[in-house]
Amino acid sequence: MSDPEFISGPHRVDQPHPDMPQALADLLGRVTVAGGATGFTTTTELETITAVAQGIVDDLSQRPKRRHVLTAGQERALAGAVVLRPGELPVNRHRGEVEWLLVDPDLQDRGLGKQLLDAAAVHAQALGLTQLSLSTRSGQGLEDFYAAQGWVERGRWPAALRVGEDDSRDQIWFTRDL
Repeated sequence: MSDPEFISGPHRVDQPHPDMPQALADLLGRVTVAGGATGFTTTTELETITAVAQGIVDDLSQRPKRRHVLTAGQERALAGAVVLRPGELPVNRHRGEVEWLLVDPDLQDRGLGKQLLDAAAVHAQALGLTQLSLSTRSGQGLEDFYAAQGWVERGRWPAALRVGEDDSRDQIWFTRDL
């Protein structure tokens, strides 16, 4: 990344660029290697991460959309992205899940995560959603970040996530009313 002052976005992705699957996979990889809570480990094969990124981009062309993506970029690289998945069943169509909040590790602590999360909330409201949920893992101080953004911790599953052979973390669920 070049100068962090020239980040564009967040932007809603309506028509994904042909390079978006690879750009999203690259961002997922950078965040994973830096220890981010992506659901992958540093030993996850690149092909697996790329396939997941391709699936997210493919979902953008579904009608109705199965996922919504908002991005922030710099030149031709993704600086950050948030992936929002609206509920699909009649009993949960009023809510959505923030599946990923990704910020390039070199751009952490500059407010980009907050901007993306706020943009996701505004977009969710535009979709008619009234609640959002997300889950993250313990051990990185993310609980404090989400609480500061108005998210409420709803529960923990101790040692539910295994990020390394001898490294288990709690899975933590948050919600936010819109």
